Formats: sequence, structure tokens, C-alpha cells
Amino acid sequence: MTFQQFETVSDRLKKIRLEKNVSQDFLAKKLGITQKAYSKIENNETKLNVDVLQRVSEIMEVPIETFFNNSQQPILNDFSSRSGGDNVIYKNNATEKIEELYNELLKSKDEVIKSKVSEIEALKSLNEKLEKLITKLR
Repeated sequence: MTFQQFETVSDRLKKIRLEKNVSQDFLAKKLGITQKAYSKIENNETKLNVDVLQRVSEIMEVPIETFFNNSQQPILNDFSSRSGGDNVIYKNNATEKIEELYNELLKSKDEVIKSKVSEIEALKSLNEKLEKLITKLR
């Protein structure tokens, strides 16, 4: 393991903020500090105390342990109970689920098209038979 593989709490804080697509300005306002002061926290230029970290975890709705855990699990937004504003960008990071649903939709579309093509062929055949019958009756 190389030195670059170790993340500081500040690195993890920034990573989680970016994964949740929350601005520094939004977090700074919620914490009652300036964006510049918050930036210094993420850049490890000022000490981060446990109280601030606890408040950040509550704002971003992640357990405080998340800042110490280097798992590669995505941090998903769940702002369904919040209103807009405060420079928050709402983004669903569940791309795998979206891709899965998209592929299911494509498969369903292909099945519907195949079914409709079969129906059209059956109707064409029926139409030909009806035209022959009408011709005989004349």
C-alpha cells in the first residue's frame, strides 16, 4: 500500500461532499461559517473538531463513521424530504440502477415491437383473405 492510498478525514469529507453533489457554500451556510473557512477544512489547513464533523454528517445525512471508512460504496443523496435552494444540486448517483432500468425498458420496447410486427403480419394476411373473398363475391 502506497502513501497516496491513505485518505485524511478532510479528503474523505471532500469526496463525500462531491459524491453527494453539495456545494461548499451550502455546507458553510449550514455550519454558520464562510465558504473560505469551510474550504480550509477540506484542504486540511485548519483543524476539524468532532462537533463540526458531527454537524456535517447530520447535514449530509451520513453516519459520522463514513468519514473514517474508506469503502468504495457510493454515497447517495436522499433529499426527498427537503425543499430546494441553498445552492444544492440534486443528483441521483445510482447510475447502475438507472442503467438496469434503461436496459429493462429497451428489452420491453423490443418485445412490444416484435409483438406489433406479428400483429401487423396477421392483419395483412387477414386483409388479403378478405380481399379475395370480396373479389369472389362480386
